[in-house]
Amino acid sequence: MHISANTTGMLAGLAVAIDGKGRDHCVVVVKGTFHADQRGSLDLDQEQVPLLRSDEHYGEPASTCVRHECDFALRKARTDVIVVGNAVAPAGRRVRRLDVRLEVEDRTKELTVHGDRTWSATLGGLAPGTAAEFSEIPLTFDRAWGGQDDSRGPDHVAIEPRNPLGIGFHRHRKAAEVVGMPVPNLEAPNAAVTSPYRSYEPAGFGCVGRSWQPRLALAGTYDQRWRDERAPHLPDDFDYAHFQCAPPDQQFAPFLGGETLRCTHMAARAQVTYVIPTLRVPVRFRFRDGDIDRMAVLDTVTLEPQIDRAVLVWRASVAMRKQPAALREILVGEPPVRGRALGQRRGKPVFPGIAATLAWLRNRTGGGS
Repeated sequence: MHISANTTGMLAGLAVAIDGKGRDHCVVVVKGTFHADQRGSLDLDQEQVPLLRSDEHYGEPASTCVRHECDFALRKARTDVIVVGNAVAPAGRRVRRLDVRLEVEDRTKELTVHGDRTWSATLGGLAPGTAAEFSEIPLTFDRAWGGQDDSRGPDHVAIEPRNPLGIGFHRHRKAAEVVGMPVPNLEAPNAAVTSPYRSYEPAGFGCVGRSWQPRLALAGTYDQRWRDERAPHLPDDFDYAHFQCAPPDQQFAPFLGGETLRCTHMAARAQVTYVIPTLRVPVRFRFRDGDIDRMAVLDTVTLEPQIDRAVLVWRASVAMRKQPAALREILVGEPPVRGRALGQRRGKPVFPGIAATLAWLRNRTGGGS
């Protein structure tokens, strides 16, 4: 079982994943890294981001958010849109507050970004202090509402289950202990963080942790019954929506190509536009007893506006036979056409291999076969 041909000009890899019924599936992932021009047109980049077989964090996995999630989920019913980047003040200025925006077709998500603040004592209790000026602030969940309160000791730690890595959560701390502690930088425009004792929706554009709520609840129940009757397979109440890594308001009906996305105040220029390319990514699974054709679905889009980059992931899968060797090979992409380029990468033609490249050169120079 291997990928014997890939004509897409992108990276392709495979893995075996088990579904809720304990059946093995061969999952093929095609990952393309694209550069966006000023109009949002996407061309294959010279540098292709590698496939990830485990989550990539911003730092230590136990204490930092997921920057890029593992590419090899079994399936996704919707397209995740993730933003990896910063809030960037316009024209190199320094500001205390900035509104940032992600637009996907007719849906808009806005966040308000504040400079660093701390809780201050007031006549009414506690309130956020004056924000410091900033030119850039990371748009990561560790700067949003959440965190942990260990003021009652290591055996009685209170955790905000929707974002354990955030800041501002002080369920049991006394007001005097909270003074001087950080206030979240990121918040929803209509839900300003005004008290450390209230509850707020964590605000961000990045990956939601697998162990965070409400995503964790979708993973199902791992109780004694599961250990006795189902382990090591997925529990009966496992929901495949658990594989979606974007916040719920950044999940969309599967992209078909042609969708327009915009990021505002996340780069040196005020707005970065992306137009998703319309690409067919067929995958042929060749079994001993015949072929099964799938059309890979674009289900993950990661935007990096500060470097005009978009990383797109397509996915296709097929149930395995009882004998894994029955799947002989996998063909990814359209069958190569002699002498025809697959597309452009930074203005240069891309070919599936050296033979196609030589054929194209011969045709261009008028040489014989």
